[in-house]
Amino acid sequence: MKTRVRILVLLLLAIALLASCGPQEVQKPPDEVTVQLKWVHQAQFAGFYAADKKGFYAEENLDVTLNPGGVHIPPDKMVADLVGGETDFAIVGGDQLLTARSQGEPAVAIAVVFQRNPYVYISLKDSGIERPQDLVGKKIMVAPDAEIQHQALLRKLGIAPDAIEQIPYERDVTPLVTGQIDAHTVYRTGTGLTFDETGYELNWIWVDDYGIHLYADTIITSEGLIQQNPDLVERFLRATLKGWRYAIENPAEAVDMTLQHDPTLTRDRQVRMMETQMPLIHTGQDQIGWMRAEVWQGMHDILLEHGLLDEPLDLDEVYTMEFLQKVYGGEE
Repeated sequence: MKTRVRILVLLLLAIALLASCGPQEVQKPPDEVTVQLKWVHQAQFAGFYAADKKGFYAEENLDVTLNPGGVHIPPDKMVADLVGGETDFAIVGGDQLLTARSQGEPAVAIAVVFQRNPYVYISLKDSGIERPQDLVGKKIMVAPDAEIQHQALLRKLGIAPDAIEQIPYERDVTPLVTGQIDAHTVYRTGTGLTFDETGYELNWIWVDDYGIHLYADTIITSEGLIQQNPDLVERFLRATLKGWRYAIENPAEAVDMTLQHDPTLTRDRQVRMMETQMPLIHTGQDQIGWMRAEVWQGMHDILLEHGLLDEPLDLDEVYTMEFLQKVYGGEE
């Protein structure tokens, strides 16, 4: 009897040993992905940092490099690098993508981070400038990237462009606080924070409040990558949106991760940037990253009216909801 038991045990051990020697699933090396950010490292891109540092990219078997931007990398170069295969994804303004498409660049939007555009007019509290109509007869500075919105707003309100004196733009608080100009357009989450630090009481006029909706930070990729490797696009977007949800839910930790990318940044500024941008990213209206057809159509029509598009574009080629719908399971 004991002999039979010993034989049975040996057989079971042999079976287990043979099973362990069977074919094993080999982990594929991670796909290397390069992302060109719209600007320098800062909390503006905290969701990407969270996706990296919390291992969300690794979970999707991605090895992601986040390249900082700056004045030396204008939007047209970002798109050219993307289409040329030097990068896989990039962050640009929705209007910049439309302009690139009109020039034949096969770039496509797959999600939008900033649902609400951060550009605002800023004036001193005692200036009496509290709405766009109050700008008539005043001196203002308009950031180059905000020019389209500015002109579209004037057109919508029936204000002649020459009714407002436009002064060459400077990324500086001095002209406004010293009275050289009456109003300034700024990125609320960027230079706007510098104005907060002046101690002056300020008015903020949001272009978005007047029905001029231009998507800001838009995640784009190339038509080629979508056609050749849609699975990679889906995995990247899923991890990125997971990173943004984590950053919104854990803003203090998101700032910590931002500082890891650039230790020279000041914590206070990055904390205030996170606080200011969160309502622009997670508006409560849609899922993070979601895109609306009417906003794309509105942007398209604004650019067309201002002669920035040679001819109407097929918006089905400009942006795709395919990957957002896969990530969110078709939910809006």
